[in-house]
Amino acid sequence: MTTKPCLILLAFVLSLTACRDRGPQVVHAEGRTMGTTWSIQLVLPAGQTLDSQPADFIQGRLDELESLFTNWKPDSPVSRFNQSSNTDWQTVPKELAEVVTQAQKLSQETGGAFDITLSPLIDLWGFGAKGRRDTPPDEAAIIQAQSQCGWQRLEVKLNPPQLRKTHPDLQINVSALVEGYAADDIVRKLEAAGYRDFLLDVGGELVARGNKADGTPWQVGIQQPDAVKGEAMLRMPLVNQALSTSGTYRQYYETGGHRYAHVLDGRTGRPVTHRAVSVSVVADTCFQADSWSTALLALGPKEGTTLAKRLGLHAFYLEEK
Repeated sequence: MTTKPCLILLAFVLSLTACRDRGPQVVHAEGRTMGTTWSIQLVLPAGQTLDSQPADFIQGRLDELESLFTNWKPDSPVSRFNQSSNTDWQTVPKELAEVVTQAQKLSQETGGAFDITLSPLIDLWGFGAKGRRDTPPDEAAIIQAQSQCGWQRLEVKLNPPQLRKTHPDLQINVSALVEGYAADDIVRKLEAAGYRDFLLDVGGELVARGNKADGTPWQVGIQQPDAVKGEAMLRMPLVNQALSTSGTYRQYYETGGHRYAHVLDGRTGRPVTHRAVSVSVVADTCFQADSWSTALLALGPKEGTTLAKRLGLHAFYLEEK
């Protein structure tokens, strides 16, 4: 539903920064997941060694989560749910039920602006698996696609983890939420393994724990859409929190003097028309930051700022002039 803009990591370290007998080490690992990349900077105190390679278990867990959430593999839990016309309760992995629970909360809070059941509309507008288009769809096609959508037609249970669709053609797409969910999952495993100082990036979703090797907070930056790589519009320390930015400027097409962004407003079934190009959210968990940055972008700066203030969210909109 959204594409994440480039979040630059300041003081990025690509190798060990100190000898073991002289001070802390910074170990860097990276890989690919969910159609994007992940990376980590992990600080080891002087004299501490790695019990295992963090890249191995991070990559392995991310692969597991991707297999649960993807729409591209026909045997994934999401794909099986989408392919089924059964309107009874269907058992799903707990991870999927947790993601859908958060999605439904976002839909309720945004009045349906955010909606994970918009797959037919996403395809219709040319941003889905069916490929791109150069012109917008006609009104009749939009109305037809809308008849197959609706977050109110989706029900979820956590115990036991189950989903139910009340319309046989309903489909879900949770891709806008899963990077943040995955980042939190990895953080819990790293902390359980005894790691305390690291900066994790999963597809642009950032989670900071502890400090850098020099004892200062991790520094991150947010770029403007047209900025030169490495130039930050806003720089900030990130201390035991997460940062997510969602934007409209990476996926769009222009025709007839209008720009059609890939972010859809579930209330209208059409691409958003507000002037915000991105929204960033800082939260205690990456799942919260990721999900709310997506939802607030769908809602737009006027309504979104009001909602963020009511909920106590730390959100920052960037609008085009």
